[in-house]
Amino acid sequence: MTPLMDQLHDIEGLDAVSAWPLAIGWWVLINCGILLLLVTLWFLKRRFDYLRSWKRDAFHKLQALEKNLSPETSRETVVLLSQYLRRIAFCSFPRKECAGLVGDAWLEWLQKHDPKQFDWSRKGKLLVESPYAPAESTLPLPEIKELIYAARQWVC
Repeated sequence: MTPLMDQLHDIEGLDAVSAWPLAIGWWVLINCGILLLLVTLWFLKRRFDYLRSWKRDAFHKLQALEKNLSPETSRETVVLLSQYLRRIAFCSFPRKECAGLVGDAWLEWLQKHDPKQFDWSRKGKLLVESPYAPAESTLPLPEIKELIYAARQWVC
């Protein structure tokens, strides 16, 4: 039995286990994590930019107009809506293009530049006529709501 024992050699030790190079599964997992982080950062940046943008402010003002709409405030609502539409136009297009427009020319310009193709020329007459209406006059609420909705669609 000793001759057999003499033939045995001691274990010299194993090589140290290295973390690199990683297996392909770990590379895929790391790349998916990096991609997820980049996509999350991109969405957060877009959200932050929107929260600081004029679009958010205009959208909230238009929502407030619709919320506070009543027969007593219909005239003031239309006047404010007209002002907000001007501000939206100034933010979206060069001031030279839309600042001097009044009356039917303003409504035609709105219709031409509206991405949803709302019929401003026909349905937007309230915007140009209401400032000159008597103070005690009431305007049709469904038409005003339709104008506010069209303005909100233009902002989005």
